Amino acid sequence: MKQEILLESGTNELEIVEFLLAGEYYGINVAKVREIIRGNCPIVPVPDSPPSVIGVVNLRGRITPVVDLAKHLNIDSPRGDRGNRIIIAEFNRLTVGFWVTGVTRIHRLSWKQVESPSGVMQTQNAYAVGIVKIEDRILFLLDFEKVASMINPNSGIQVTGEAAHVSGDIKALRGMKKILVAEDSSFISDLLKNYLIEAGYQAQTFKNGQEAWDELEKVVSDPKFRKIEDHFHLMITDLEMPQMDGLHLIKRVREKSQLKYLPCIVFSSLISPEQSLKCQSVGADGQISKPEIENLVKLVDSKVL
Repeated sequence: MKQEILLESGTNELEIVEFLLAGEYYGINVAKVREIIRGNCPIVPVPDSPPSVIGVVNLRGRITPVVDLAKHLNIDSPRGDRGNRIIIAEFNRLTVGFWVTGVTRIHRLSWKQVESPSGVMQTQNAYAVGIVKIEDRILFLLDFEKVASMINPNSGIQVTGEAAHVSGDIKALRGMKKILVAEDSSFISDLLKNYLIEAGYQAQTFKNGQEAWDELEKVVSDPKFRKIEDHFHLMITDLEMPQMDGLHLIKRVREKSQLKYLPCIVFSSLISPEQSLKCQSVGADGQISKPEIENLVKLVDSKVL
């Protein structure tokens, strides 16, 4: 099993579950899906819950909240019985069920096929993180972490500011180090950048792995280039990103002689034992789950100070 995981690491591919909401197509990364159950299972209402939370289900003794995804996205899709499904998803150490009209199939594709939404293609609350054209239809990849955090703010990233409470000497050392950040979510990208700067570091952000890689290639192709430490001291990358994902980005960094010693940290909602193996296989120097952001600066300190 480990061998299969290693062989699949860094290929810049993903698998998505295609599902329906009122006849429109959407997708979720298979890596986030724990199981899919029928929508007509017993759902117990929860008093005084957000409008889109229709209740909880008992999954073999594990109580799991269920969100009516169509209602949360303001899509008119009456709930019925036939064909409806609940996608049980796991991310950020959470388990959440998403009620959908139906589940169709699984697609394997390259992140190169995933476009970043912009302008009129973006949803009102920026829930779309990617757009995929498959055959004669268009799929929207949704930010399920954002949906969960909108329903329960405590499930999102919590920053206390503890990393900034250090001596002036430590802050001065951090101030000489520049961090490259690859993150497609503008909300998390800004949060990360502000968090690192508050701790004393310099930080430069890029919207996906491809943009980060283009910047690194531009740096090393400069005739005046000497060493990567003159430009960046560490890279932090998400896993799920349009055009180029974090695993493929790290793999390419390790394959480039001028970059191979650049420390790389994965910051993702998908940190699991299997994903950790994949991160290690491409040469990541550490992994941090997004809810553990308070440990991020400690890990960065250990790699660059």
